[in-house]
Amino acid sequence: MKPMPKQTETVLSALATLDCDREALLITLKTVIGGDGAPMFPLDLLASGAVKRAVSAISAMKLLVDSWNMVSARLLLRTHIDTALRFSAPWLVHNPHEFATLVISGQAINKLKDREGQRLTDARLVIIRSGDYPWLPNVYDNLCDYVHFSASHLAAATTSVEDDGSLSLLISETDFDFPESSWLEVIDCFQETSAILLKFLHGYSTTKRLTQEELEEGRKRAST
Repeated sequence: MKPMPKQTETVLSALATLDCDREALLITLKTVIGGDGAPMFPLDLLASGAVKRAVSAISAMKLLVDSWNMVSARLLLRTHIDTALRFSAPWLVHNPHEFATLVISGQAINKLKDREGQRLTDARLVIIRSGDYPWLPNVYDNLCDYVHFSASHLAAATTSVEDDGSLSLLISETDFDFPESSWLEVIDCFQETSAILLKFLHGYSTTKRLTQEELEEGRKRAST
């Protein structure tokens, strides 16, 4: 068996930065939860689940890029976006801890409603967050094809189509035909998604340490 070729140095360098994201997520989660004996809140558990899923995805993304598996890398990117978007949902409801309690009890996030009475579907979360992340709608829509069996998978199996209608297929777990830019793009979007999750983790960590008076003052400023 021929040895697996290595990705370019540029791709490997970009891939190595995912370790920094993993460390940042774990450190931030520690500040959210606090030290031994610190009280635990429902949103703390939601944060723990989100970070667990995120660091697991980081580990898997590195393996997928190393093994030239673009189809699965794009699928994993879609689930990583799902983690960040759904963890941001408590910021859109009246009572975040009550929301987290419902999720912990098994209720689906896309069945729950925001302050405006709208269901927190993935599509709605994409629309809401696209103001801060303009790249999100197009990337999300394109990646949804990788979640469900679709033409994207058929295209990935097709290497060429001739004028006479004949085509060539290659059924393999590797995707060597993608250019360096495609691998860099999937890594960059993955990091951008980690940054979204980190933003909300930092926000929650800061909010937890505010006094009741400071929280009330913040709510007043946000409503004006």
